Amino acid sequence: MRLLLPVLLLLPFAVNAQDKADDRRSVSVSGQAEVAVMPDRARLTMSVDRLAPEVKSGEAEVNKVVRAYLAEAKSLGIEEKNLSTTGVSVQPEYVWDEKARRQKLNGYRVRRDITLLISDLDKLGDFLLSATKVGVNQVNPPMPESSRAKEVEREALAKAAEDAQLRARVLAETLDVKLGPVRRITANDTGGQPPMPRLMAMAAMDKSAESGNQQMGFSLGEIRYSASVSAEFDLVE
Repeated sequence: MRLLLPVLLLLPFAVNAQDKADDRRSVSVSGQAEVAVMPDRARLTMSVDRLAPEVKSGEAEVNKVVRAYLAEAKSLGIEEKNLSTTGVSVQPEYVWDEKARRQKLNGYRVRRDITLLISDLDKLGDFLLSATKVGVNQVNPPMPESSRAKEVEREALAKAAEDAQLRARVLAETLDVKLGPVRRITANDTGGQPPMPRLMAMAAMDKSAESGNQQMGFSLGEIRYSASVSAEFDLVE
């Protein structure tokens, strides 16, 4: 019985400390912010896809188109470090032979991917037009990027924290109390939302336009980086 006595004597103090912590008043808020920048580069992905009766003939045809496009891209000023053609795949393709009631080899699907990081956006349309000219048959929409992405993301996060603090201060002043220190804060970074490049049909018909961008009617919008935070502040009498 004497061994339990020290523990029992400490229990009231522990409960009182917990009650005191629970009595502390606080306010929970969220803050949001968005920072927009114009893109200064674009990532372009495309592929050459062919179906051939033999792997060797399919690879020869695909590689011929890739080499032709590499020559076009380099003439437009692409740097070697911003160009990749390493993605290669070869897959057999079958069709159903109803008469024989079995799958029949139809040929081999040979595919080679091309990825470019274009820093001169004035030539973006030229890179696309060159691709279709030499026989590239799959071109994805260009994805605008910003080289300042990390910096702008941090800026959006800082503004979101300021917004949360301002909201908490407004609530505290309305309730006639003072805003104390922040107790906890959680950041929810949503990253950048790149715009989808717009193509204007009328401009695409104008073959007399000087640049590929003018021929295709490219219009690049802003990239918007957004962030949000959740914060809890103490309230002081």
